[in-house]
Amino acid sequence: MNRHITLTCLASTLSFTLAIACSSSSTGLDKNKDGVADDLGSVVDANHDGFVDSIDLNHDGKPDGPEIIFNGMMCAGLDTDCDGTYDSLDCNGDGKADYVTHLETPKQGVPGCNPITVGGSGGGGSTSTGGSGNAGGSNGGSGATAGSGTTGDMLGHGDYQGAGDTTERYAESDVLRNGVNYKFIANGWGTGWQSHHITWNGTSVTVASLSGTQGSDYSPAGYPTMFCGQYSIPPKQSMPCGLPATISSLSKLNTGWAWKSNGNNGQYNAAWDIWLGNGTSLSAYLMVWLRDPPGQQPAGAGTLANVTVPGLPGTWTIWTGNVNGHPIVNYVAKEGSDVPQLEFNVLDVYHDAISRGYNLPGDHILAVATGYEIWNGPVTNLQTTDFYVDAH
Repeated sequence: MNRHITLTCLASTLSFTLAIACSSSSTGLDKNKDGVADDLGSVVDANHDGFVDSIDLNHDGKPDGPEIIFNGMMCAGLDTDCDGTYDSLDCNGDGKADYVTHLETPKQGVPGCNPITVGGSGGGGSTSTGGSGNAGGSNGGSGATAGSGTTGDMLGHGDYQGAGDTTERYAESDVLRNGVNYKFIANGWGTGWQSHHITWNGTSVTVASLSGTQGSDYSPAGYPTMFCGQYSIPPKQSMPCGLPATISSLSKLNTGWAWKSNGNNGQYNAAWDIWLGNGTSLSAYLMVWLRDPPGQQPAGAGTLANVTVPGLPGTWTIWTGNVNGHPIVNYVAKEGSDVPQLEFNVLDVYHDAISRGYNLPGDHILAVATGYEIWNGPVTNLQTTDFYVDAH
């Protein structure tokens, strides 16, 4: 459905024209006079007919509002004080404001208009390269795993907002899955990176192509990454998603990931990269590898093989070491036995590492990320079909 609506008070009508909306009285919010607060993106008129396109976020066959693109996300505009300017955005279809303009405070209590009920807000991170901080080397350890963990089945039930397509080395985008914020970074950080083409829709990502070679320090050419929280060096921050959070405050930190190799059998891993910290200062890494590629290994050295881990299926090899002066603990699937889908509670793996005496300093979980460390290309059509983080 692609009905035409216009930038006027959503509570009163869906039939005015764009020209009327441009007469908005909120000039402090809308200096370019497109009917939307200037810090909340721009309207969409895909067929150039002079009418703003509508968007049906909750797929009920009814328009939720005018379609507005904001940081790569497709949202519905909300005019919460009926002054003729859209001052807020609903990006998940629940009718509540996920983002509110920072340019002015919308009026409250206007008769016939809806007050703001915030579903989520926040800002993005800085723009710079960042890596996972792992080093490659010789062949990895042993172990075997298959199946899924113990958190239930939330995979395959995502409602995505925020789509994009890039060949830029350090592209990034804020996206949503079921109303939860995430950030995508193309992350072509390695010295041997050559090129890539990556597309995304919410937390689903396809590495259509990536070319490059391993660096002299064993660094991968790139690590296309999706994350929730504070991640990368210098730090990047997703919009609010429940992380960073103190470990003591979390009753669970469930995560799930489904991916497809689509015939790629070269030197890349598929790994969770979980960052720990003291406050917002990075202190340690915890990784879970669903693919251990031939000819590469996690940072450090293998310490245990064929171990069982609460909340994880099968058996795993544990590698420990240091990266950039911080300790790292890796839980690694058996080489040649890729795990295409897994859901687990991060706290189960963290507590397992602590119980074994491994050094994981820090009182916060800063971020939960997934992606592919690609040491040597090319890869084509490497695909994440779903990814989520559920922090409570």
